[in-house]
Amino acid sequence: MSSNSQVCQAQSLDAEASEAPTFSWSTVDPVEILGERVSQNSYGVKHNLLDGSLAARPIPTNAWWENLIVENGDQPVVTAPYMIKCVDSAVVICAPTALNQPNFVASIWHDDWKLALPDCRRKVIAFDNLSVTVGYSGPITATVPLVKGSVFATVIIENPTMTTLTTIHAITNVDTNHGSGVSIVQLNNGTTWFIYCECGAAMQQSGMSTLTFADSVHGAVRLALVNSGDQEITALSLAKDVVPIGGKASIQTSEDSADFSINWKVRKGDDANALLMCALPHHQHSLTNAQWVDGAEEYWSSKGHMRMVRGSHWYWFEEIEPLGFSGQTPLTETHKDKLLTLVKADVEALPADTGALPPDPYFFGKALARAARLALIADEIGDIDSRDLALQRVIAWLEPWLAGTNSNRLVYDTEWKGYCTQAGLSDPGADFGQGRYNDHHFHYGYFVYAAAVLSKLSPNWTKSRLDVLDIFVRDYCNPSDSDPAFPFMRHFDFFEGHSWAAGLFAFADSRNQESTSEAINSYYAAYLYALATGRHDIAQYVRAVLQLEARATRTYWHIGDVSSDIYPTEYSHDKAIVGILWSSKMDFATFFGANPEFIYGIQFMPYVPASALILKKTWIEAIWSRYLLAVADGAQSDPWREIIELSYAVVEKEHTLTRISRITNHDDGNSASNSYYWVATAPIE
Repeated sequence: MSSNSQVCQAQSLDAEASEAPTFSWSTVDPVEILGERVSQNSYGVKHNLLDGSLAARPIPTNAWWENLIVENGDQPVVTAPYMIKCVDSAVVICAPTALNQPNFVASIWHDDWKLALPDCRRKVIAFDNLSVTVGYSGPITATVPLVKGSVFATVIIENPTMTTLTTIHAITNVDTNHGSGVSIVQLNNGTTWFIYCECGAAMQQSGMSTLTFADSVHGAVRLALVNSGDQEITALSLAKDVVPIGGKASIQTSEDSADFSINWKVRKGDDANALLMCALPHHQHSLTNAQWVDGAEEYWSSKGHMRMVRGSHWYWFEEIEPLGFSGQTPLTETHKDKLLTLVKADVEALPADTGALPPDPYFFGKALARAARLALIADEIGDIDSRDLALQRVIAWLEPWLAGTNSNRLVYDTEWKGYCTQAGLSDPGADFGQGRYNDHHFHYGYFVYAAAVLSKLSPNWTKSRLDVLDIFVRDYCNPSDSDPAFPFMRHFDFFEGHSWAAGLFAFADSRNQESTSEAINSYYAAYLYALATGRHDIAQYVRAVLQLEARATRTYWHIGDVSSDIYPTEYSHDKAIVGILWSSKMDFATFFGANPEFIYGIQFMPYVPASALILKKTWIEAIWSRYLLAVADGAQSDPWREIIELSYAVVEKEHTLTRISRITNHDDGNSASNSYYWVATAPIE
């Protein structure tokens, strides 16, 4: 680092990576639990894209790198700050540029650099919490460690070979005066790249858009975008020989806080202290031991600017906000009296006929959780008759799904190792792509919430059904990476800090998640279920994940909540929400409609005590008169109007009660009782 560049250092973290959680839900083989309810997904694992050595372990279905192993495997993955395609015969690297529009911000793909690996085939050969490694075989043997947040894109060539780097742009200058194997290359789109050949082979321009190597190449070939000048080149030079090849995220928990650490793994012999990575905005707000590289310009990403940080150990903590089955504010006697009337009417309206219920897991799950919520509220206000009737309905509705006698039964998928509907396994469009692992945390979060309530209020019923109930939560929230039946934390991304909902589908914009509030609900449900069934280690672990999901929600979906400078004014000047967040894009949209009440409301529902983690008074108060009031008044249906209006409860309860008193029809996952309960118990900061 040059004399003008400074490193800001706080406390150091010397401990090795923590062990993976040793606790787990049920360890019983789901095949043993479900009997003949076992099937093989019609969408098979693509063994031409995945090394056979990985077949024995559960394969991720919602990972940030899923594009590598679905369909043709040729769509980009987002390591941040780069987008990278690993295709047969080449690795293609892009430093995306922004396309800022009123209703979306997208990353523009361009073939900035293509490293030729002629006649080579590629497969995913390894993965962990924070990385995936692609292996190339053929005339050239190479590995590509794709590590989240790496400042460099890296290809490691095992056998000496002649190769080339080409670009879609014109090369305007090649400066080789920065040390052995280093070239500073300028392109006609205004970008500058630091390119390093570890073996020292010199690069030279050959034609308008091609770099050739003077000698055969082996070892690491590394490329990094240079955003500023000499200080950044110096920082890159110091880190050029330190290659990240993986990482591990760990959590240590207590009752009121959670300590998170990321331990980056480098090649044997590399100086881990000199590792150079990039941190996203939520890391920048929270890292306590960061060695920031001052003087270096930040990298653009669709999630905000990324800052260079040195070192292989990251550490931060999350304060755990109080949370349980009940709301944050105690009910008054007046509230209880009102709820006695509402709950009695809502519970009596619950259908006894299971044939009246939706056949798909999402809408059925919402109905099930709605009834369970009524039982819980009835118990809190002392209405034992309504509680018992609601519990009877929940049990009667749920039992066919547990036994596989419902019309769309759940089966264990031996191909991808998950719990899916029979319809979903045979039809990729059925049940919102359920058989392709779309939205499992949304769907099963509602089931697990009902299981948590039953475990609290009817523990004898759940005790004999624990193994089959556990299958729901093992599917999406499995804290054990040694469970052979389900992948570790199917949806959660420990680098991004939130879940990905998209499953086994390829997208040019890579992964996505729409409803953060339903993701919050899913981990809240798992937390309550762990508490109610006496698994306190799991409860604390999941509670920490829930808190991190809430931080990411408030950072990346809520404009002006944690930060107001992530998204450009072209997008953010007239809105306060992101509807769908992709790996490389954000949309003011939903998958089911463009109404503003849909776009805001899908980030607010369902209303449960965990909603308080993401609906903060300062944010709602700031955006109510500017956006939400007009969205509510313009809503085209009562259910969506109510979803918007309920957010104001964290600001002013009586006004909210007055507004919702006009609602005559509720969302299928909500009720008059739950709306009133949320307003009455919502925290007022």
